[in-house]
Amino acid sequence: MTAAAGCHRPSSQREQAAPSASVVSIGNVIGTCPDVVACERECDAGSADRCRRLGATYAFGEGVDKDETRAAALYERACELKDAPACVFAGAMYEYAHGVAKDDARAARLYERACDLGWAAGCYNLAIMYENGRGVPKDRAKAGDLYQVACTAGAKQACDKAREMHAPPVPPFLDGGLP
Repeated sequence: MTAAAGCHRPSSQREQAAPSASVVSIGNVIGTCPDVVACERECDAGSADRCRRLGATYAFGEGVDKDETRAAALYERACELKDAPACVFAGAMYEYAHGVAKDDARAARLYERACDLGWAAGCYNLAIMYENGRGVPKDRAKAGDLYQVACTAGAKQACDKAREMHAPPVPPFLDGGLP
């Protein structure tokens, strides 16, 4: 991915408090927009890329006051504009309560949107939600299917989970238990 005019990747040296790991990973993947006015204008005009980058700008506080609530809203806007990575980032904001109330059901819907748009991370995160019954009914079969979709789409960590979820259960007496 090349950086468009007005955007840059965040520097690794910060004078402010360190953001959470999930916010760091978001910023490292998508960069930020130092020209907030231009990015706001482009986001308002329907640029999913600019909405997503602007979300990272607010999540990090890059040239603006840090505002994770605004970041979550911008990620959701980009998601509505069919930006799959933004759907995952918005889902993570709700799953981990970054600037918004924890809402696993909403996180699952956002991950599902990313998965529907073909983004492996969305399928993987949604599979975790189904495996654990967080925000959606617990459903191991559906989780296994979603892990397989994520695996096929290139999320290597999902491949082992897909095999594990689709493997027949081991009878207790073969697993060291008594018959």
